[in-house]
Amino acid sequence: MWLNQLFTDEPVDFERRCRTRIKVGMGIAFLGLLSLAVMVLFCSQKLTVLYPESEGRDFFATFYGSLGAGLMAGGIVSAIKNVRYLKDPALKKRQKVAETDERNRLLGLRCWAYAGYTMFLLLYVGILVSGFVSRTAAMVLLTVTGVYALVLMLFRIFLNRVM
Repeated sequence: MWLNQLFTDEPVDFERRCRTRIKVGMGIAFLGLLSLAVMVLFCSQKLTVLYPESEGRDFFATFYGSLGAGLMAGGIVSAIKNVRYLKDPALKKRQKVAETDERNRLLGLRCWAYAGYTMFLLLYVGILVSGFVSRTAAMVLLTVTGVYALVLMLFRIFLNRVM
């Protein structure tokens, strides 16, 4: 199982991991292209019903255009980087050691744990503050916090059964 490769001492098939990253990178680039297509389609003169005012269309175009360009760039860079790892044996060896080293894996796990706890705390503080600002913002943050807590709980149950 791929989760075991991330979080346990099982050996890592680095070439397989790189090939998977290439596929995921190209998938992300495709999603970026899709976002750009949505921007072009909805900002055309034919579909101005959604945002009849010019300011709304400008935001829509900027938001989806930037999102699409960022996704495309990130996906393509990720794919190219992993293709380079597979083609250059010295670079591949250096990156494999960096990713599979026990200390680096432990640091990565702790980083995810600390980031998760910090995010949960920041969401809670955001809920407290947003109550004074906007009811909508408070409800959105409550929903995000609830979904985050549910995902944490589901992963805890899943990992208890698997490991």
